[in-house]
Amino acid sequence: MFNLIDINWDIFWLPLVASGVLSYILTWVTRYLSHYYNWYPKPTAHQTHTRPTSRLGGVAIFISFVLAFLLVVDLTLPRLGMLLAISIVFVMGLLDDIYNVRAIYKLLIQLLAIAIAIIFGVKIGQIANPFGGVIVFSQFWDIFFTTAWLLVVTNAMNLLDGLDGLSAGVTGIFSVTLFWLSLFVVVNQPETAMIAIILLGVILGFLRWNWHPAKIFMGDSGSNMLGLLIGILAIISGAKLATAALVLAFPILDAVWAFIRRVRQGKHPFIADRQHLHHRLMSVGVSHINVVLIILSMVAILGFISLLSGTHTKLLLMGLTAIVMIMLIRSIILIQRRKGS
Repeated sequence: MFNLIDINWDIFWLPLVASGVLSYILTWVTRYLSHYYNWYPKPTAHQTHTRPTSRLGGVAIFISFVLAFLLVVDLTLPRLGMLLAISIVFVMGLLDDIYNVRAIYKLLIQLLAIAIAIIFGVKIGQIANPFGGVIVFSQFWDIFFTTAWLLVVTNAMNLLDGLDGLSAGVTGIFSVTLFWLSLFVVVNQPETAMIAIILLGVILGFLRWNWHPAKIFMGDSGSNMLGLLIGILAIISGAKLATAALVLAFPILDAVWAFIRRVRQGKHPFIADRQHLHHRLMSVGVSHINVVLIILSMVAILGFISLLSGTHTKLLLMGLTAIVMIMLIRSIILIQRRKGS
């Protein structure tokens, strides 16, 4: 099951290096122009930085990925739908970074982008049954679950982008996991592996500027685009949603917890706050860089396990991760209460 296809590994080095260098240069250019023209947003209550920092890093990420993709990867209908969809959410995110778009409009634009991807053939179709065989979706449920999956992952990555290098780091780990997964004999998708290696190069080039202390942020343009891209790639790679869900367990569960928490508190579910797990860890004294390293280590471990386990084990690990996160959050709340008393 875990044997790799016979392939010339040298074909991946040039796209990796080229996309990385392009991303590095474009991020530097974006940062320079932001400084020169004073393109800095006003600080908000949920940010961890006080000094002016550009939020236009998503521009460099988007351009680098699309250019490298078009130069190396053949266009199919689903891949064209992917490019159109991520372009829409990128523009939406860029407008939000500059003008602060209302949450309802952002949601509608995300749904439009997802609808376009589905029209171009990006659909889950079927998933592995943890008890054996597969579950094939009817057209209605296929569209419903595809939309739900892409919406959750897009917003989960957006909500995760609260600390330097966190969202980019998770994307990088996902790229590595998808790369190896695509080269398994049972999957056999070398072109998906090529897309993953391009994405990894883009992230590595950007991380040089986004690692703590960050000199530039990816902004909503970057986090929304990467979230939707990751969600679509999980579908394109043979609908390996269980693998992707386990790798992204932390951001997905954190997003679900944030949604439930805000609704219970009578707040708008899409309004940012400082109650995510990474913020809570910092509130009890864990340093910025250590919080990022802890979370990325968790994601990397889950990514490694996802490559070696079946669907049933992945679902159990998802449940275990949820339990661990709940226990961790409750422990942090108790520590905060003791500090306040």
